[in-house]
Amino acid sequence: MRIGRLKHFWVSNRGSASIEFVSLALPLFIPVIFFLHQFATVSGTEEIARTLAREGARAFVTSSRGDSAEMAMNAVIATAGMELGLTHDEFSRMAVGLECSASPCYTPNAKIIVTIHFGATKEFRAVTASAQEYISPWS
Repeated sequence: MRIGRLKHFWVSNRGSASIEFVSLALPLFIPVIFFLHQFATVSGTEEIARTLAREGARAFVTSSRGDSAEMAMNAVIATAGMELGLTHDEFSRMAVGLECSASPCYTPNAKIIVTIHFGATKEFRAVTASAQEYISPWS
């Protein structure tokens, strides 16, 4: 009698769908979850880089004087970076670039390009974002 019950349990398909899901589908979700986490991390860093570049460019072109424009840009980038939650490690990976279409840089109608670059590490890939603005012709 006992052997009959054991045989019936072994041959029965009852509960096999959940076992198949756990043993086959669940391990496939782990790489998907890992990919989504990496994608979200990179997307967040790209958004921060774009924001810092845009705000730095705006600070440069809205400065009242040319000799303080770059200092204002760097101050805005540092303050905005802290507000956006950048860590000391992320600040150390960050490089700020400034390109000007005229010399001196703060010249009416000049185009400036601010570039923010986060260097790559073992955990994160490199991220670069740029923003351009024009200095007012009435500056």
